[in-house]
Amino acid sequence: MGALKKCPECHTEFQEAQNDIQVCKVCGYWTITGTARIESIMIYE
Repeated sequence: MGALKKCPECHTEFQEAQNDIQVCKVCGYWTITGTARIESIMIYE
């Protein structure tokens, strides 16, 4: 599975990942490379 290209919070492009962690320089969203943190995703019914 590939890494996220854009931050799901603010849609800014991620910089290069370090130590298998991607961090958004704009809003501070972080994730392990190849995954997305589920608590930031809201599901509406």
